[in-house]
Amino acid sequence: MNPKYRLIRKRAFESLEKFEQRLNEECVGGWKAISISDTNGSITVLLEREVKK
Repeated sequence: MNPKYRLIRKRAFESLEKFEQRLNEECVGGWKAISISDTNGSITVLLEREVKK
């Protein structure tokens, strides 16, 4: 089963540039960011991918 939604979180000691690179790699893989939350420097991104049946 292929997941339709996925959460990506910035790691504690990960630079913003590395996080953006990791997020861009997910987007190249077919995921798209639909929601972004930043709480006290903890960035979480909700990704969505269309599931083919």
